[in-house]
Amino acid sequence: MGQSTTKQTRRQDLSPGKRWLFRIIMLFLPLLFFLLLEAFLQLVQYGGNLSLFVPLKGEYARYKTVNPLVGRRFFFNQSTVPTPNNDVFLKEKPANGLRIFVLGGSTTAGYPFSPNIMFSRILYFLLKKAYPDRHVEVVNTAMAAINTYALVDFLEEIMTEQPDAILIYAGHNEFYGALGVASYESLGRNPAVIMAYLKLKKFRTFLLVRDGVVWLKHRLATLMGKEIPADPSATLMERIVANQQIPYHSPLYYAGLQQFKRNMQFILRKCQQHGIPVVVSELVANIRDLPPFVSVASDSFPEAAAIYQHARTLEHQKRWKEAQQAYYRAKDLDALRFRATEELNAQIHKLALQYNIPVVPMKAYFEKASDHGLIGDALMVDHLHPNIRGYFLMAQAFYETLMKTNVLGRATAHYKLKPFLHQLRRISYTALDSVYGDIRVRVLKGGWPFQKHKGPNKALLNFKPANPYEALAFKAWATNKLTIEKAHVQLAEQFEKQKQWKKALAEYQALLHLTPYNVSPYLNIARLYIENQELKAALPYLLESLKLESTAYAQKWVGQILLQMGQKQRALPYLQRAVQEKPQDVQLLYNLSGAYALNGKYEKAYQTLLKAEAIDPDFPDLKSFKQQLEKVLNKTHAD
Repeated sequence: MGQSTTKQTRRQDLSPGKRWLFRIIMLFLPLLFFLLLEAFLQLVQYGGNLSLFVPLKGEYARYKTVNPLVGRRFFFNQSTVPTPNNDVFLKEKPANGLRIFVLGGSTTAGYPFSPNIMFSRILYFLLKKAYPDRHVEVVNTAMAAINTYALVDFLEEIMTEQPDAILIYAGHNEFYGALGVASYESLGRNPAVIMAYLKLKKFRTFLLVRDGVVWLKHRLATLMGKEIPADPSATLMERIVANQQIPYHSPLYYAGLQQFKRNMQFILRKCQQHGIPVVVSELVANIRDLPPFVSVASDSFPEAAAIYQHARTLEHQKRWKEAQQAYYRAKDLDALRFRATEELNAQIHKLALQYNIPVVPMKAYFEKASDHGLIGDALMVDHLHPNIRGYFLMAQAFYETLMKTNVLGRATAHYKLKPFLHQLRRISYTALDSVYGDIRVRVLKGGWPFQKHKGPNKALLNFKPANPYEALAFKAWATNKLTIEKAHVQLAEQFEKQKQWKKALAEYQALLHLTPYNVSPYLNIARLYIENQELKAALPYLLESLKLESTAYAQKWVGQILLQMGQKQRALPYLQRAVQEKPQDVQLLYNLSGAYALNGKYEKAYQTLLKAEAIDPDFPDLKSFKQQLEKVLNKTHAD
């Protein structure tokens, strides 16, 4: 009784103001806790850096790159997460910069090949040729198993990097890509919930809660005996599917189309508001040589398999147009929705009309390049990914659309496109890249749904490399110890030891197209040409290397080659810069002295030669050249 009276007395002693202050403090304590927790999680970078772009360090400190961890934003149930390719761009956009961002899924990322065969990488070299006075950057943000939700999420960060245009090839993953309406990586089908997730995931506390919920979900499933152990050999294509049957014109089918339309409208509206040009492409798929994965009978539509067989019959009867229509129909009726339907392509054209943007007529390009307009294995490696020929065709389609529509402004250089494309095909990849792509396709087709029953993937169970290309490609695919870039270097060095310089050259040229921001392959290509007395062939590679990084080697050889070509005035500044970087190089000092003399600067020639003599007085021809200069100078002084 006494204690109760004391507590009441204490409460009565508190003034109304103090009581309100006490209540406010009690209300804000949970908020303060979460603020401190968020600050701590930000400090320790819980979940890693998930920014779309991250700065590079060391010799590439001038650049940003697409973050290899960015896929963790969308994939929270997968043990392995897809990663984007290693495109880079300057932190500071130059005044003459032409910066393009490319968005999409696995096709846009160049699957199954290495990055030198991405259509965006081929397009980069085409645009460099068309705009020689611009600093061209084509930045590919694509990766496997993402859809337009990821594109929406990337948009704000892309817009801060001053894009001159955005290119989009997306839509095949709309159902099964992360956060899609039928994806294993799903948050449900309510777009408001998903858009809220995309905003909230920037908070580390939210990521902590998300990861906790996922862990608890899997833990409970394991305890209840419902958790099925993940098959380590399963492909991402197999692991990402939640709904294996989505019948044509079903509610879930329309939900996927609406998802695409809504997200694309968001992207196009934002870009229009910020004055950023957008080019979107039609989608293509293998219609002739890939039967439907899943056929579903319904009252409204026939089975996909029956329509596909009818298309085969029409083709055998040489009724090409009817066969084409039937193949497209069979693809659209396929209930396993890995290939976009023609209704989605129609949606692309409606959006383009609504927002007045160009459409790449990709179907027309692929149909024209296919026998009788039937797109199949001649251009595709599987259900929807192009082969090497197909990726070059994609690059051509995007390039010609950009040129026709003047999205980037008029080209400042004119050249014959097809011969240059042929040249690129000849030098941008080797057998290593082809074999690497073949291995990845074999693995893909070794799993579901290409194999009807799920189980361990045995595609490479008895694989035995038959040559160095296969050995290195397999190692690059199977381990983290070797990248495809390092594999090209190993092959080049091996060929050099064997005195097969042209084969070594091919590997360095492929490496150049893999990493066009890296000065090393340019210098190695130039070195091989120089060692084999093909100086004029070395010159463009040396000049291109200097745009990336100034090296004494490139400055020296550009100067020397220009001297041999009789371009004495143009040669002089290169040799001067080379000497600044390597002032003790006697050969270089000797060449610079010669360049000064050829340009009539005899006093500078003589002083430069004295520096060379101080380092090596016995350098070949130095004494005779010195005597010649002294005669010229004496005569000049006498006059």
